[in-house]
Amino acid sequence: MTQPISADEATQVLSPHLDSIGSCIDRGWKRWRALLARDAELGVIISNRSRASLVYDFIRYEALNTFDGDPEVTVSDSRGFLLLTFSDKIVMRFKKFRDGSLRTSGIPTQQSVEYANQVLPGMDELTHLVAGYLPDDTGIGLRLAAITCTLDKDQLWVLELDLGIDQVAAPVTPIPVASTQDQVDTIVRPKPAAEDTGQTASEER
Repeated sequence: MTQPISADEATQVLSPHLDSIGSCIDRGWKRWRALLARDAELGVIISNRSRASLVYDFIRYEALNTFDGDPEVTVSDSRGFLLLTFSDKIVMRFKKFRDGSLRTSGIPTQQSVEYANQVLPGMDELTHLVAGYLPDDTGIGLRLAAITCTLDKDQLWVLELDLGIDQVAAPVTPIPVASTQDQVDTIVRPKPAAEDTGQTASEER
């Protein structure tokens, strides 16, 4: 395992792709919203775990269409879940966050533990990141989407994603935030553009 790269280094690698990553999450969630628009009872019938699996499939579909063929991105779907590798420095997967701590949901399988510990076999020299989303309390809207870097149980830093899919790509500026850990967390927010007027079935994705 190598030491995960910093938020600034990750931003340099991911900057050309941040809007696309956010758009995959945004469009995936909107597919869920479209289902609810056709049948509102699905919000009661479908469990949170099933909803997370559906949204994961929608996001995965968007990511495959967005990044397949990109020379800077390697797309792998052979470990039970989709992995995106950026410039041979970062590997990223999509997940649902369980709460405001931005910890991920799901059963801690050996594979997910290895990913969180930055030691996934064959990818232990890459920084392992999660692009995730946090639904609001109603399960209809999204509170946020973000990219997180963890090492075991420690969250090292966070990059917040812009969910506006129609915005023009803009540079990002690191903003330090208070931390309750020894590490200093960093949250990076894209500057708004000028207005124009296979994981196992039992694991929550």
